Amino acid sequence: MTKVYVPTMVTKRVGYFPGSVNIGIVITENGAVLIDSGLDTQTAKKAKKGLDELSQPLYAIIQTHSHADHFGGNHYLLQQYPQALVFAPALEEAIIRNPRLEPIYLSMGASPLPELCNKFLLADPSRVDEILPENGELILSDCTFQTISLPGHSWNQLGIVVDGICFAADAYYSPEVLEKHRLPFLIDADEAVQSIQRLQQTNYQGYLPGHGKFETDVLSTLAYNEGYHQQILGEIEQWFSVQPATLEEGLTWICEKRNISIQNMTSYVLFRTAFMGYVTGLHRQGRITYYFEGNRLLFCIKNE
Repeated sequence: MTKVYVPTMVTKRVGYFPGSVNIGIVITENGAVLIDSGLDTQTAKKAKKGLDELSQPLYAIIQTHSHADHFGGNHYLLQQYPQALVFAPALEEAIIRNPRLEPIYLSMGASPLPELCNKFLLADPSRVDEILPENGELILSDCTFQTISLPGHSWNQLGIVVDGICFAADAYYSPEVLEKHRLPFLIDADEAVQSIQRLQQTNYQGYLPGHGKFETDVLSTLAYNEGYHQQILGEIEQWFSVQPATLEEGLTWICEKRNISIQNMTSYVLFRTAFMGYVTGLHRQGRITYYFEGNRLLFCIKNE
């Protein structure tokens, strides 16, 4: 029996394809609009089967941010629907068009090692037809999409709201996802917390993260996420208060404390960037500082 791929609909025209990365779908008079496209061709093929089941052409793809697991399906989908439009946030669009930038920035700007050129970090390039407004509106056919600035996980990540449903990208996760990763990826913990607080001030009919389940009452999940980030910030601050330490020493310590075992280069660069994102957040909040000694960059608690 052929498996049928249909989205989970939460309103008459808004739904999502559930998966390790959720893909939003909005049915307009001109066809389907996808919010992100998943990791790869295999994921995109499933989405296409879903569109076929609905007898809907792909009208557009709205990208929330530029991580490979959220736009890796574009290459296949745009081959199947060359007329489809692609919208992405400013700055994020540069990486979507030039995806090699992702392993480059994860390599501290150096040419990435071959192990980092995998589908989880290096998607196929995709065109971007238009830049999304920040905290603005995008009208496609008979639908109005609102954008919400939700940086922290990525530089210019945007949430997308349509018909009272908020696609929050990776601004927050289900508790199960947080417990699985233990040190969630982000580039600025201070901004990540502010984005969660921004969502806490909203009252939409439903919320869907990029990784996790759809909820109509999301406040407890958001509170859990905020507390999770604050706990990690406190742990790192406490570590640097004991004695000055390098970033590498701090990364080793936090991984041991959180029972993280790094076994490959991909995990290493992701955890290293996440750790630096928490350090950046602490520094922005004025809780830690740094200095140089013996050709080493050392971080320490900031004395009043």
